[in-house]
Amino acid sequence: MAMRRFLDNVDGAAEFLLYDEAEDRFAVESVADITPVIERNKALFTADDGGWSPTREWRRVASFPPIVIEIFKRRWGADPLARGNEALLRRLLNEPELRHFRTAPGSI
Repeated sequence: MAMRRFLDNVDGAAEFLLYDEAEDRFAVESVADITPVIERNKALFTADDGGWSPTREWRRVASFPPIVIEIFKRRWGADPLARGNEALLRRLLNEPELRHFRTAPGSI
């Protein structure tokens, strides 16, 4: 019989402890609703500013919820936002499957 118990809410992600008594194994499950981030990103993507700050000194290009960054770390074994991982971040930002995290058009 499997058990699922709420642990905590961290960075907008609910964490649950899953325990399978028959297999004597456990896991931690993180669940988050990223729909608001995606909807905000879509609105920013179509904004008239093209992602540029008023001085055109900075450009926003993407917004990832914390749970997605955790998924990236586990999948690629590296934090794409860490110094030295610019190539990984650039690759992720240009992936068509991740387009809903982009906040401005163009390629990086």
